[in-house]
Amino acid sequence: MSAKKSSAAAAAEDGHVDVAGLGAPRSPQVNLLPAEIRAGRVLGRVKIWLAVVLVVAVVLAIAGYVGSGLVERSAADELAAKQAEVQSLFAQQSKYAEVPLIKTQITQAESARRLGMSTEVLWKGYLGAIQAVTPAGVTIKNLTTELPNPVLPASVSAAPLVSPSLGSISFVGQARTLPDLSAWMEALDTIPGLADATFATATLTDADGLVYYEIATTVQVNDIALASRFVAKASK
Repeated sequence: MSAKKSSAAAAAEDGHVDVAGLGAPRSPQVNLLPAEIRAGRVLGRVKIWLAVVLVVAVVLAIAGYVGSGLVERSAADELAAKQAEVQSLFAQQSKYAEVPLIKTQITQAESARRLGMSTEVLWKGYLGAIQAVTPAGVTIKNLTTELPNPVLPASVSAAPLVSPSLGSISFVGQARTLPDLSAWMEALDTIPGLADATFATATLTDADGLVYYEIATTVQVNDIALASRFVAKASK
């Protein structure tokens, strides 16, 4: 209370009374400017805000246009790159257009080779093996083979005790003395790919005073004797 009184007293010394300091309400203020001026000021502020909004809209439109242009250019560049890649692939495809034909020809040639060589037997090794088991003093003469070809089937032996085979080898052995024919036939059967060796005849021949035996022999050839060098290997 003393503070309010001192401030009121101080105001009284200056000739002005601080009614607000005494707790009284302030005096009402009246705007004496003409209505046209007030309306003009409001319109000016509205114009300023409209200008700001317009500028922002223009900036956003420009940014959108530039952005869409960049996106369109990027899409066009990507499309051009893809088209160039497609053209390159077409060029490579035309370059290697003959490859499938060549591969087909190679496959056909391999099939023909497998068929043509399906009955191949490496005779050098078998002739050496036959010679190795031939008894001493016996000379092999007139050796012939009878085997099927890729087109004609194998012939069947008429002998009832002979196992089915691909073909046969026939030869004539000449000897001054008659060897152990049973042991010789058994030795021929031990050669892989040969079986059922038999002798048909063993005749004594006199040629110009030279006496010797002629032993006609036949041995069967089975599928073990086939070389099978060009048979397609099963994939592991």
